[in-house]
Amino acid sequence: AYSSTENVGIMLMGIGAGMIGAATGNGVLAGLGILAGVFHLVNHAVFKGLLFLGTGAVPCRLGTASMQAMGGLIKRMPWTAAAFLTGAMAISAIPPLNGFVSEWFVYQSLFAAGASDSPLVKGVAPLAAAILALAGALAAMAFVKAFGITFTGPARGERARQASEVPGAMVAGMVVLAAGCAVLGLGAPAVGPYLA
Repeated sequence: AYSSTENVGIMLMGIGAGMIGAATGNGVLAGLGILAGVFHLVNHAVFKGLLFLGTGAVPCRLGTASMQAMGGLIKRMPWTAAAFLTGAMAISAIPPLNGFVSEWFVYQSLFAAGASDSPLVKGVAPLAAAILALAGALAAMAFVKAFGITFTGPARGERARQASEVPGAMVAGMVVLAAGCAVLGLGAPAVGPYLA
């Protein structure tokens, strides 16, 4: 829930910068800000959906949602681990995945808004960019911890030692969304103008 709140805030930062552009007659800023917010909306749906599927796959096999009973699952659930890692990297804005691209657009819109004639906007836009950077660092820390506790190290329980990969249909859903994270990131030059 905190992560979703953070990502809706990122969307609103982009849209807010776009509204500043619209209010001041700056069409480039308006377009860039709205594009940033909408692109992050699409990207969030893809990487958060992937993370939810990965998060659901683990308890499906272990019968528990306690991360303290997990560990070592990268060996027993390699497809789930790879998909979750892709989602974790995307939500943490690691290039070249989709989260990086849309957050980059948000940064660009905030920097462009910082060139405004308004002293208030000149002060708030760089502050918003700094807050975005801090939020990104905290997200990365949270997902490194979640991935590390769940998938790396030794198995910390009998259920983790006995775990096996989820059925193919569940893996397929994660693979499709993981591929979406890569396609939306690497394909941003084609997707961006379409969304704009």
